[in-house]
Amino acid sequence: LVLSGGDVGGTCVNRGCVPSKALLAAAGRVREMSDEKHLGALGIQVDGKISYDRAGVAAHASQLVAKVRGGLEGSLKNLGVDVIEAPGELVAPQTLKAGAQTIKAKDIILAPGSLPFVPPGIETDGKTVFTSDEALDLAWVPEWVAIIGSGYIGLEFSDVYTALGSEVTFI
Repeated sequence: LVLSGGDVGGTCVNRGCVPSKALLAAAGRVREMSDEKHLGALGIQVDGKISYDRAGVAAHASQLVAKVRGGLEGSLKNLGVDVIEAPGELVAPQTLKAGAQTIKAKDIILAPGSLPFVPPGIETDGKTVFTSDEALDLAWVPEWVAIIGSGYIGLEFSDVYTALGSEVTFI
């Protein structure tokens, strides 16, 4: 039995590694294709401006997430693993409580994922102040963005957003 916390694959598959790497790959190609000097050294000439479809880049990441999550769900099902896509807690040995449901199982894996850290006193609105979860949606590419924290997630988003035209400041 796997208690997924809400989405199979957790943070990595749904809001972390998989979608961020998809965005990095697409943004990296935009950056490469925009570097006329580098392309010229390869004998490639670009006439005109390189552009991208923001919604298409976001859709690429979403489709990759769905594919990886579907593969994981299929593998678990083929192995005979029951998946509960809800928050829950281990209340006794071999006993889970998920909502009003109490479930007994010989083997239990708790895989709840994680949540983005929001510093105390900061309120997110998903538009002007947002977490990495909202940044993955790529609903828009701001002219300027400040990223609080310079860990690998912040650095990845800096790479994505600068390649797509944003100016980034780290705090």
